[in-house]
Amino acid sequence: MTTTTLNAPRVIENGHYKKDQKFKVYDGPLENLPYPEHFDLDAAIDAMFTDGYAIIPGVLNKQEVADLRHLMNTSGGPDEQYDETKKGWCFNKHLNVEFHKDPHFLRYINRPGVVDIARAVLGNNCRVQSGSMWITGPGRRMPIHADFLPVALPEEYASDPRVIIPIHECVAQFYLDDLTADIGPTVVVPGSFKSGRAPEGETEWNGIKPKAAMLKAGDVLLFRFDCWHGAYSNTNKEGRRRHIMQLAYAHRRVEPGYPPMVYDKYYNPEVLAQATPEQCQLLGGRVKPEEKKY
Repeated sequence: MTTTTLNAPRVIENGHYKKDQKFKVYDGPLENLPYPEHFDLDAAIDAMFTDGYAIIPGVLNKQEVADLRHLMNTSGGPDEQYDETKKGWCFNKHLNVEFHKDPHFLRYINRPGVVDIARAVLGNNCRVQSGSMWITGPGRRMPIHADFLPVALPEEYASDPRVIIPIHECVAQFYLDDLTADIGPTVVVPGSFKSGRAPEGETEWNGIKPKAAMLKAGDVLLFRFDCWHGAYSNTNKEGRRRHIMQLAYAHRRVEPGYPPMVYDKYYNPEVLAQATPEQCQLLGGRVKPEEKKY
C-alpha cells in the first residue's frame, strides 16, 4: 500500500482582518462608488457577481434612521466603556444584534430590495446569519481585507468570465449618517473577489483602487464576504461618529450565529408572536406552505 502526500493546504485562511496580520490601510485619493439614481433590482443582482456589491438607496426613512440611532446610542454601557482613544484606537462601540430576543429588529431583516438581492444570490431559502450595531469615532480606520473566502482559486480561473464564484454570505450595512470622507466611509475594491484570494498587504487589485460608499442616511450597502473592503480613516475634527447596523445573510448551509427559530425555546415570545412567515423563514423557522409569500 502506498500513500500520497497532498501539497494543497487542508485549511484555507479566510482573510478576515486581525491585528497581528500585515494588512494595509488605504489612505490615498478617494473616489466614490457610483450612486444609483434609480434602483434596478436586476442590475443590482448582476452587480453582486461582477462588482461584488450593490447599493440600495432609501431603505430606511428619516424617522427609522432617528429611531435606530437612538437605540444604538442608548444600548450597552456608558460611552466611557467603549472609548479606546488613550490606547491609540478610537471610540468603538460594537454590539451584537440578538434577533431572537428583541422584536424591534424584525423590521430590518426583510426590507424590499435588500432581501430580494440576498434571496437571488444565496437562494430563496437563505437565512439571517448575524448582525451588529456599530458606532465608531475619530481615529478609526480599517485595513483592506475580506470577511470570508469560501473558495480559493488561482486568479486565472477566478477571473475567467466563464467561472461564476458562488456567494455563501453577504452583509448589508445600514447607514445612519450622511457620509463624508472625514468620518471614515466603507471602501470597496470592485471585482476583487475575482482574485480568488484574500489581500496580502495590498490596498488595490489589478490596478483598481478602493472606492468609497459615500451614501446617505437610510441607504444600504450590500456586499459579498469575499469582496475586499475596509474603511477610510475618521479624521473628523468635531468628533463626529459613524453609525451603522450590519445584517449578514447566508446560504442556509452556513452555520448561524444564534439559534434557528425551530428551537423556539430560545426565542423571546414577542419575537415568535410578531414575526411574519417570511421573517420566520429568514430566522430558520418552519413555515406552513399556505403561509409562504415569497
